[in-house]
Amino acid sequence: MKRISMTLALALASATLLATAPAHAAPVYGVYAGAQGGAHQGGEGQVLAASATPPATYINATASASLRDGSLGATSYSAPCPPCYNLMTASASTRFWDTVTLHNGPGAGAAQLRLSIEGTLTGTAMAMGRFYVGAAHDDFWQRLDSYAPSVELSSGSTVLSQDLTLLAGDTTVFIFADLFVDTVAWPDAQAPVSMADFSNGLKFSWTLPGGVTTSSASGQFMNSAVPEPGSLALLAAGLAVLGLFQRRRAIAA
Repeated sequence: MKRISMTLALALASATLLATAPAHAAPVYGVYAGAQGGAHQGGEGQVLAASATPPATYINATASASLRDGSLGATSYSAPCPPCYNLMTASASTRFWDTVTLHNGPGAGAAQLRLSIEGTLTGTAMAMGRFYVGAAHDDFWQRLDSYAPSVELSSGSTVLSQDLTLLAGDTTVFIFADLFVDTVAWPDAQAPVSMADFSNGLKFSWTLPGGVTTSSASGQFMNSAVPEPGSLALLAAGLAVLGLFQRRRAIAA
């Protein structure tokens, strides 16, 4: 089935999940991780967030976010359930945002900010990413699609980048990144299992001129290059569940 044929199902699933995402008037810093699969799990945090759906036979989703290493991870899994007579849908949404100041010397320079995104899509699955670097608008959340349009992701690697001109003195910008995955399985024994594995999917990085230092509203942004133990444990659990589902599917076939 072509991806365009599942647009409505995926749109409904994403609308349900994203309706629970943060909607502040003026963003400063924070993280969000939400997983949807039968019921919503997750919420917002200041530096770290992680969530996972309860174990289930046909659906599973995990999400994590960390300001400390600028990372996001998300997985979702949907398997056909002919006796259920319903679509099996699962999705995960995760994001981070922070207000960052780059302290330059007396001269101008240029910086490059990047998101490196990597993952795998199988069956009826989709993934979307967002990246924004700019002013912290008061209506940012209300006009998210205008400020940070979604980019459809495919299996493999995707790089989103933005060049930033640094003037003498300080340059302050708002940095936002978002990762969303969604899977759908049709109630047909012959329908494929759908998986979106972006468990280690999004990494922020930057290339700064020599002598430039940084600070952030959170005091934590990019302070650690090592993923948080809690995030690693959650994503490891999600991957274990995905692996189990794959083995079950192989045995059934």
